Amino acid sequence: MWAKPKKQLLSYADAYNFSLDRLAARDHSSAELLAKLQERGCPPDICSEVLSALRARHFIDDGRCAEAVAAAWRQKKYYGRAYLRLMLTKRQIPPAIAGPLAAAVTEEEERERAEAFARAELPALRRRYAADARKGKAALARKLASRGFGSGTIADVLDCYGDPDSAED
Repeated sequence: MWAKPKKQLLSYADAYNFSLDRLAARDHSSAELLAKLQERGCPPDICSEVLSALRARHFIDDGRCAEAVAAAWRQKKYYGRAYLRLMLTKRQIPPAIAGPLAAAVTEEEERERAEAFARAELPALRRRYAADARKGKAALARKLASRGFGSGTIADVLDCYGDPDSAED
């Protein structure tokens, strides 16, 4: 099936209304909104005018967008600092804003999140890998890594839980 062609945004009014429609759904960073405007053929001078007007009216704010991403990350209790960095990068938050926000996550907070995830996953891993505890630990390490936890945190959590068979007693 053919994809419907995207509407070209050649006037200020079209670009501004398009931007407001996108912002009504969720916060966007300046770079994210600029990319969407450019994707639809909006001329650079109109893009800059629209973004300036939206900034002046406080409709776009990279700091506020980054805080929203961080708040959503905090609600997802089983994800690490690298996942937060990835989400900030994906939303095209400038490094000057994203860096300090990701750095504000302490090692202790990340470890607590990793331990909570490990506690939730251990019963299923013990059942699945009852015959070979090393495979269970390896599976837990892979799961932690895929959720954005750092190697030091993963090692700490695996040391803390030690041999899964001995923790069952």
